[in-house]
Amino acid sequence: MKKLWAIAAMCIMCVPIVWAETQLLKQGSTISVSVNEDRGGIIQNAFTANLSAAGFTISSTNPDYLLNVTVTVKPLIMTNSRNQFATLDLTANILDNNGKLLLPYTFTMREGHISQASADDRVVNEAVKKINEEYSSLLNGIIESEHTQPVKQGNTFSFRINADRDGIIQNAFTAILSDAGLKAGSNNTDYLLTVDITITPLDIKFPNTEFVRIDLLANLLDRNGKVLLPYTISRRVGYQNQAGAADRALSEAVTVINAEYRNRLNEVMEK
Repeated sequence: MKKLWAIAAMCIMCVPIVWAETQLLKQGSTISVSVNEDRGGIIQNAFTANLSAAGFTISSTNPDYLLNVTVTVKPLIMTNSRNQFATLDLTANILDNNGKLLLPYTFTMREGHISQASADDRVVNEAVKKINEEYSSLLNGIIESEHTQPVKQGNTFSFRINADRDGIIQNAFTAILSDAGLKAGSNNTDYLLTVDITITPLDIKFPNTEFVRIDLLANLLDRNGKVLLPYTISRRVGYQNQAGAADRALSEAVTVINAEYRNRLNEVMEK
């Protein structure tokens, strides 16, 4: 049986390196995901999307593997600074049914902002970004699977999207997919991009400002429903009223998509 060494990821602040000798995970197996502390489910969504993209089926009934995620967010006192700071400690371990550790993953990060609530939000958002950037690579290193077909130029794609405004989110994704050589269609397409957008009012006390949080989950699926490219955004945005904050949140999401999604798509395109 093949064996390899998996190393826990680290970020910003030093944490102990954890080594585990593991067997390869089997693509197509079931896995359950448990997160002790989350905000709108964005950390669980990030892990779930990456696991689905790697070929796992998410299930809470007699799963083959367990992903236990422990998240701790706490204030960090920094002297000589007007900002407030927060630290986040995350440990995500994949276990088999016997409790054997198969893939360790841990990091610590720090973020600051004008208030403690915003610092907490920012450190969680950065954690989601880090998971999306590196966790799929860790999974691919220990998965026993057939070669995954890349996204091919010239193939067609369609959309399923909610809570858009004047089509600005759909237009942003469409432009990037089209520039990559894919063709927009409506029926029987090769790929489906599902985009779920949630805008939640936040009860944050700040003079003359109302806040919302936007959570966006975009999965590019093949004909079999397999996630080829997971992508998430979570941001907190403020404005003088809730309606304006919601509009600004969507506009900022477009900015983030334009800055990030093209590179993410290139990673899964046929070379």
